[in-house]
Amino acid sequence: MGSSMAKPIVPLLAWQRQWIEDEARFKIVVAAAQASGKSFVTSLEMALDRLKPDAAKLGILLSASERQSVELVEKVKMHTRAWDVKFEDGWFEQTSIAEHRVIFPNGGRLIALPANPDTARGYSGDLLLDEFALHRDSKAIWAAGMTRVSRGFKCRVASTVKGLNNQFGELLKLLGMADGVKPAVQPVIKQGWHGYWVSAQMAVEQGSPVDLEAMRAAIADEDIWLQDYCNMPVEDGSQYIPLAMILACETGEATLEWDGRPRPGLCAGYDVARRRDGSVIVIGEPVGPLAIVRGVIVLTRLPFAEQKKICREVAAVIEASGGLFAMDATGLGMQLGEELNTEFPCVEPVNFATAVESGIKDQEGKPVKVLVKERLAGLLKRRCEDRMIWLPESPTLRREFQAVKRYVGATGAVRLDAGRSEKGHADWFWAIALMCGAMEGPRRMYIPASDGGVLGDTVLGRVMEAVF
Repeated sequence: MGSSMAKPIVPLLAWQRQWIEDEARFKIVVAAAQASGKSFVTSLEMALDRLKPDAAKLGILLSASERQSVELVEKVKMHTRAWDVKFEDGWFEQTSIAEHRVIFPNGGRLIALPANPDTARGYSGDLLLDEFALHRDSKAIWAAGMTRVSRGFKCRVASTVKGLNNQFGELLKLLGMADGVKPAVQPVIKQGWHGYWVSAQMAVEQGSPVDLEAMRAAIADEDIWLQDYCNMPVEDGSQYIPLAMILACETGEATLEWDGRPRPGLCAGYDVARRRDGSVIVIGEPVGPLAIVRGVIVLTRLPFAEQKKICREVAAVIEASGGLFAMDATGLGMQLGEELNTEFPCVEPVNFATAVESGIKDQEGKPVKVLVKERLAGLLKRRCEDRMIWLPESPTLRREFQAVKRYVGATGAVRLDAGRSEKGHADWFWAIALMCGAMEGPRRMYIPASDGGVLGDTVLGRVMEAVF
């Protein structure tokens, strides 16, 4: 690097210095979440290259989402603080896709965009695919992006590993970096690519200030730890809803922040807990056959009196909207559900341990029943498969969806479960499943406590009688 270029504010790790000094046209790094500094160094290289007289004047930064595009530009701002650089916001080719521009004194430019096949085709120049494993339609983006660098431009690919069923996974397999094992020599060179592999442990050994033991204890999920911090791909096979399917349903149209405004048919789901798990309310709006998440309220470890107060506020809006509020009444939520139902008819307590007819019959002609829990989960999965649910961009939501796994017992029976941790028990997943059930209507998806004169008696006893 020339002496005229400003030094980075944060000292570079050894692998970051090696990355910056490597002038290969095609480079890829698989790196641990947060600890490795992959976005820091890849954005730094893209900024430095704009000042080189023989480099391309344009660099394109494609991120998995609009939020991540903004974060990447913030890193560029940090790198260029001492330079006379201008930052502008606009729109990509007269669309509603936000475009963030960085203009350097010599006329060089960086353009940051959320990735899709159209934005990948929009410009020709050096290309950075940031968190590529999270890109929707990654294969189409790859095809479009590589055509834009064909005239001698550079391509940089950086991501945390997210399974292998995506284009980033294909690149890892090509370079022999898909087994979670640190290469003996770096970079790995094959078919014109220079590949780098950086685990959290490796980054810490090089000076990254991350407490790995504290992080592992806080995550409390070995699959997440192995994949996000050790670069060991965890296949989607055991996951009930694969990550790629979750990402395909994420959109900026959905939101975590609920505005409390009634909308026609507004529904909600409530997964109830007091201490051990998390309590979560998810509010959703039906728009034709589509379900759009309009808010998530986390009530973890709140006393039931406070939870009830918030539930009453939500129920009042759902009642005014003409929708249903389905809440988990399997155990602790039983009494709360009955009390709320008395005041708000829209509230439907749901017992996960009950069963409903599946619509098919066995060899003897008897109706086959399925647990309400599996029925609701199946409804949510079908919506994800058909992209008939819009989810907010949220690492917590992704983690909780991925935590739900399918287990096959010795008899062949399939059950769904999620490992319990200090952060909960897939509470967001079940709250959203309940919300989807509410949108279908109680008599199609579950046995509501208001059926058959159940209210005023034990919910479990009467419902079990009605079902079995």
